[in-house]
Amino acid sequence: MTSPRTGESRYRPDLEGLRGVAILLVILCHVRIPGAEAGFVGVDVFFVLSGFLITGLLVNERERTGRIGIGPFYARRARRIFPAAVLVLATTLLAARLVLSPLDLRRIADDGMAASLSLANMRFAVDATDYFAPVDASPMLHFWSLAVEEQFYLLWPILLLTVARLGRPRLAMAALATTVFAGSFVLCSALTDTAGAWAYYSLPTRAWQLAVGGLLALGAPLLGRVPHPVAAAVGWLGAALLAASLVAIGPTTAYPGLAALLPTLGAAALIASGGVVGSPGWVALARAPLRWLGRISYSLYLWHWPILVLGPVALGLGVAADEGAGDDLAVRVGLVAIAIVLATATWALVEEPFRRGRLVPRGRGRGVALAGATALILVLGSTAIGVVGDREVAAAAALDADAASTGDEASPTAPDDPAAPPSTGPEDEAPTPSTPGRTADLAPSPTASTQPSTAPPPKPRIDGALPRDLTPSLARSRTDNDPLRADGCGLSLAGSKPPACVYGDKDGTVTVALVGDSHAAHWFPAIEILARQRGWRLVPFIKFSCVFVDMRIWSPRLKREYTECEAWRERVVDRLVALRPDLVIVAVDQELPVVLDRDDDPGLQGAAMARLIQRVPGKVAIIVDTPRSDHDVPACLATHRTAIERCTTTRSAAFGWRHRLREAEAARLTGATLVDLSAATCPTDPCPPVIGSMLVYRDHHHLTATFVRSLVDELGAALPVVRDGPGS
Repeated sequence: MTSPRTGESRYRPDLEGLRGVAILLVILCHVRIPGAEAGFVGVDVFFVLSGFLITGLLVNERERTGRIGIGPFYARRARRIFPAAVLVLATTLLAARLVLSPLDLRRIADDGMAASLSLANMRFAVDATDYFAPVDASPMLHFWSLAVEEQFYLLWPILLLTVARLGRPRLAMAALATTVFAGSFVLCSALTDTAGAWAYYSLPTRAWQLAVGGLLALGAPLLGRVPHPVAAAVGWLGAALLAASLVAIGPTTAYPGLAALLPTLGAAALIASGGVVGSPGWVALARAPLRWLGRISYSLYLWHWPILVLGPVALGLGVAADEGAGDDLAVRVGLVAIAIVLATATWALVEEPFRRGRLVPRGRGRGVALAGATALILVLGSTAIGVVGDREVAAAAALDADAASTGDEASPTAPDDPAAPPSTGPEDEAPTPSTPGRTADLAPSPTASTQPSTAPPPKPRIDGALPRDLTPSLARSRTDNDPLRADGCGLSLAGSKPPACVYGDKDGTVTVALVGDSHAAHWFPAIEILARQRGWRLVPFIKFSCVFVDMRIWSPRLKREYTECEAWRERVVDRLVALRPDLVIVAVDQELPVVLDRDDDPGLQGAAMARLIQRVPGKVAIIVDTPRSDHDVPACLATHRTAIERCTTTRSAAFGWRHRLREAEAARLTGATLVDLSAATCPTDPCPPVIGSMLVYRDHHHLTATFVRSLVDELGAALPVVRDGPGS
């Protein structure tokens, strides 16, 4: 390791201990220890350390030999990184095959391929902007940071070698690192506010943290002149900054952005102190416990996340680490203990032997060949897992025997909206469809009656085996949804301008607007049937994850305030004022991550919803949110086809204490009609995942289109009567 005080390569026990601190912070965060929610800053510490160590090695080689050996460098990195990574990835793929639903294997296989090619960060950056992509549940999610470092390892030596040919090599390299720092930091700050997922996951927006470490390595001769007492004080300042980051960075902090300066500068100061007597490095970091953690930190980082994700599933406790699984702290701690045991064994039996050339002899060609071979093996393995999953899903579809459930579901009319204000600039949203879409029938269409059916209700199924005529089949469950997204009529996380779309009877004299998030969209199949039955002109205003309340809300996926939602709501109100609908139907998700803690109150949220409703014309109906399952229902049922009871949820858990409170308060303040179909969506305790032969959920909180269509009579009877004429 390079000493920042002498510029020479020497063993730095304090840096090994700093690695231990970094992995400890990450583990505490992922185990969800109270007070350690910001422990993800441990990754920032790793970035600074990597920049420091790699730059130091390259600079010292350049000054010692007059050159930088790119090939040998890549070979050393391959021996250091790939053996343990391929072991964990291969084990994760096999474990996923054993414990996850076949429905999830294709996604896991794609994650594995991205991780094996060092592209995991780009895959998860794309998925993070897709509301329906289950990013947090991936057992390969943590490979994003490894991908950032691997991309850095690929590019950084070439850049350093290029500028080293200029006049004074160390000065030229420092200028390069400074330029990378400045450009990357500006980009990171800008994208944190506009494209948070890319700011979090991409190399261009994280390179400034690696460059900080590089600058430390390049400035080692200057740091070596700093008096020891001053260096020790700098170290303690760094420790204070790192500790402050755990307090100052909260769940609603825009990250990385400016907030990432705290852990980055804290790590830099700890490194710069050089572990001198009296510094944190000498007092704590160089001690055996933290050094031991640092020694196994790479293997522990690799193992801990897939074990936390897949372990609870294997134990029958839930669906994912961040979706309620393993809520028992003791379980999560036990899983981490297993990860520590595996990490220790991997370090001793895989990491060290490969790194020291005991299993693969040293040599440029051998190291590069190892990297290529392991990547190829993982890609082939991932492909095989995906193929297995696809075949099992296809077999399940054949067993479900639902191919006959097709019909004549209607399509939207041409997506024009005469009431929409003219465009004043380029479209910044999802495109408005140029041709009518089709809504595929997955179940026979309900009768044209607008009154509740007199037929006996279908029987809820809370135990036993799945019906052979399950509709939709498990294989088709994920796509049994509304057509709005496919038609370009529902915005995902990006964009704030509502597309102009019309369904039902575009020449109808009664206009009905559907407003809300994906929980409004999942009611669309039934509302569209009512529109055709009653001659309504149906205009949807849907933005996923955007609750229709006059409040500042947070986007966990974008990792910042959801400003697109706030802008969309204002535009929707303006559109509704121009449209003057006879009826506005509002439905939103009960879950609402707010920016201000005081807003985490259903009563205040109901008042905030009322403020928006009071600004729109016409009658208003508010649909009470549907119950949430403890399980990803299709995945659970695919695993427990003969034991439906394994996939039920108690009523108390499904509805929660917030149930109906927000909607009831908004209805009270505005006089809106409250539509509560809870008795239909959860008619028993526990709530059934299957009613009759219909699958109720397509995940753990969205209803299938098939089930929603079966409720058209109940929904139609609960909505207020509207006749010709605006606002009647």
